[in-house]
Amino acid sequence: HHFNKKVCTMTRRFATSSNAAAVSRSIRQLSAIFVVIVFTVAAVAIIIFPSEAAAFTTTSSSSCHRFVSSNCISLTASSAAASNNNELTAAINKAKHQINQAISTTDKGRSTNLSPSQRSRITSQLSHLESLCPPKFEPARSPLMDGPWIVLYTDAPPPSNGQLGPLKGVAKQVIDLKKGTYKNELYVGGSGVDQDQNAWVSAVLEATWKEWDGVYLDANDDDSSNIDSDNDSTIDHGATTWRVDFVSLTLSIFQVPIFTQTFQEGTARTWKMTYLDDDTRIVRAGKTGRGEDDWIF
Repeated sequence: HHFNKKVCTMTRRFATSSNAAAVSRSIRQLSAIFVVIVFTVAAVAIIIFPSEAAAFTTTSSSSCHRFVSSNCISLTASSAAASNNNELTAAINKAKHQINQAISTTDKGRSTNLSPSQRSRITSQLSHLESLCPPKFEPARSPLMDGPWIVLYTDAPPPSNGQLGPLKGVAKQVIDLKKGTYKNELYVGGSGVDQDQNAWVSAVLEATWKEWDGVYLDANDDDSSNIDSDNDSTIDHGATTWRVDFVSLTLSIFQVPIFTQTFQEGTARTWKMTYLDDDTRIVRAGKTGRGEDDWIF
């Protein structure tokens, strides 16, 4: 609305000018600037979602998931183990508090002042929290996955970390378990608690998901080495990991869709849900399913 008002005001000013050449030149410059902005953002948006940013491991904000209790705890709690349960609750709360403190000054992991040692320490803290979620818990099948999530930290590089050149956005994910779909959403210049309202630039990736079978996404049918080494009858990969398949990407300027890309069939990534409770999720997302190409969200 504000953009359209500004354009109309400038147009009226040009129209009343007595210098016709200046009018024409100014309009051409304005049009050129707008076209450059649109196509630059579109080009970057096309890059962002087919890359490692296929999965958004997130912690929720105040307008998304709200903390109630730790699902990892509740699934394993019993009256006879109340003391152990309290200890686990305290350990999880302490770990999450330490992580929140550590990432509070990292600009969601994008800060140029973040040293390798700081990054390594945060990764260790995240690994510790992952270890506190019981192995029998099945996060990929949990109803807690459903709904909106906001990325608070990632070790992924641009643009997978929500940064478009000099522009820094907010990465959001909305999962619909009943439909088997999700949306990866990126907002730049937004407002509200999650900074996702009235954004001047937004990109939305629509996709589907299904349980991963343990076969690497770049696997060759004739090469058994392209199957996860843990892929045997005793491992239930689908309990923790999704295969996500991209459907389309839509870019909008001032909430007006201007570009949509449809992905080729088979464009996919893996999400390994390594920790999940009511307000916190850790996802290791990659191109193939191999641990070496995972990024932490």
